[in-house]
Amino acid sequence: MISQGAESTTAETEMTSQDATEEIESEVDACSTSTLCYTSPLPMHRWVRLVDPADCSINPLSSSYLPCIPWGTHNPFNSLEVSSQDQEKEYVGFATLPCQIQRKSVKKGFEFTLMVVGESGLGKSTLISSLFLTDVYTDMTFFNAQERIHKTVAIKKKTVNTVEKGVKLRLNIVDTPGFGDALDNSNSWKAMVDYIDQQFEQYRSAEISLNRKNIQDNRVHCCLYFISPYGHGLKPIDVEFMKALHEKVNIVPVLAKADCFTRSEIHTMKTKILHEIDKHRIKIYQFPECDIDDDEVFKKQDLELKRSIPYAVIGSNTIVERDGRKLRGRLYPWGFVEVENLAHCDFVHLRNMLICTHMQDLKDMTEDTLYERYRTRILCQAKAST
Repeated sequence: MISQGAESTTAETEMTSQDATEEIESEVDACSTSTLCYTSPLPMHRWVRLVDPADCSINPLSSSYLPCIPWGTHNPFNSLEVSSQDQEKEYVGFATLPCQIQRKSVKKGFEFTLMVVGESGLGKSTLISSLFLTDVYTDMTFFNAQERIHKTVAIKKKTVNTVEKGVKLRLNIVDTPGFGDALDNSNSWKAMVDYIDQQFEQYRSAEISLNRKNIQDNRVHCCLYFISPYGHGLKPIDVEFMKALHEKVNIVPVLAKADCFTRSEIHTMKTKILHEIDKHRIKIYQFPECDIDDDEVFKKQDLELKRSIPYAVIGSNTIVERDGRKLRGRLYPWGFVEVENLAHCDFVHLRNMLICTHMQDLKDMTEDTLYERYRTRILCQAKAST
């Protein structure tokens, strides 16, 4: 016979276990209904997170709501304006594609090839060192008058690997020593034409080869052509060079040693150069048109860059301290010329165009127009020979 105390103890134990089971089941139900569940039928890639409407502190577009995105500050949803309509939308995640492309491109690095052409003594090496803040020309060779009689144009390529804020750039500088230095400069531009065609052909051969994974792009993306300030506009060698190369490379004319002119003389010289370029139908680099959705600041800057061609530049590797500031420029007995002062020269405009705003467009122009023109010509020649 079981006593009354034992019966009460057994009943209490059964009630306790039953209460515990009901409590666990209620916790599981609460967890499943308030944290994560799916609708039926389950749509493709659509998970629905149910949030208590009373809790208004949870933002469905915040980075804490999307723990699967590891970038934190690069979360593209942070830049969206959260409205009542946005809160009702469900996001798949392809808005992170720009972040993925940026991360992959930065990891791979970038490359840019710049050709520098002009007579000796126009400040080409100094300007390149000022643009990229690196000494590229460490082993320069100077020729005397006797050596220049039979001097031929040479092609010298220098590669500099630079890193800025985690972005890697492989910069190729193609120099042309000897251009315009000989007494007879007939066909002195032929070496540049052959070099550009050679790089196009190497790239085309790599494209049609079996392994196309790591194609190195050595095509010339831009050519800075230095115009001498000691004349009255373009010389015959300037016209012939640009006419020979304007369909093979993006030509950016540069008026060298702008500190030789006054402001009015610079304006007169630029006007005459542009008139002669138009007269001889020379195609220099054309800026792309701005999009409608571009902001007014960018449109104004783009218009200023277009109006400044040809760029009147000054180069200097000397740092001078004036009024407590360290400035890059040239010190003369009659004054100081600042390289990065728009009132003195167009160095800042050239650097912004070449590096900050239109470097990618120069590469796209080379890929989509100049290289495709060469590739089409080669294919037409091959078809005609068969």
